[in-house]
Amino acid sequence: MTTTLLSRIVHTAFPGRNRLAGAGDRVEAAVLIGAVAVALLAVPIAGATGSEIYATQKVQAAGQQQTRHRAQAVLIENAPPMIGSAEKGGVVESAPVAAAWRLPDGMTREGTVQAHYGAQAGATLPIWIDDNGDIADPPLTPQGAAINAIILALLLWGGMSGTMAVLYLVVRFVHSRFRLRRWGAEWDRIAPEWTGR
Repeated sequence: MTTTLLSRIVHTAFPGRNRLAGAGDRVEAAVLIGAVAVALLAVPIAGATGSEIYATQKVQAAGQQQTRHRAQAVLIENAPPMIGSAEKGGVVESAPVAAAWRLPDGMTREGTVQAHYGAQAGATLPIWIDDNGDIADPPLTPQGAAINAIILALLLWGGMSGTMAVLYLVVRFVHSRFRLRRWGAEWDRIAPEWTGR
């Protein structure tokens, strides 16, 4: 089946030897060849883009690793109770709750953290803070930078290849409609001769 599919693709891409091939077949072939070429050329482009993103985010990760620190936040009020019940394996809901945490210099800072519903005052939860003592997102890691780069490179390649694939399918659909209309017109022209015999 794979051989048959490959053979059909080759015949579609190179219809020159087929005497029945018309202008529409050649346009469809040109778009198919262009789509394959773009998909192949998109590989090094996506690779270079992913490499650049990784290099940038690796530097960003190194900076964040130095400027963000773990801390323990202590809730100074109860979190709201959960309404209803969460299904097993479902997403755990959280709510903003007032809390306090100690800074590296020994000072205390208060603010709002996300805590599980039903958490009681005095409960602790790990947080990340920046050099100013403000709550921050967890620092980016080199592994996270690599994953981001790979995902973005794949999205770029998929976007370019997918766009060309859609273009080819549109051209193929339009060409098929024109071909059916032309065949219908030809049949209308010769049908009286066939049915009159």
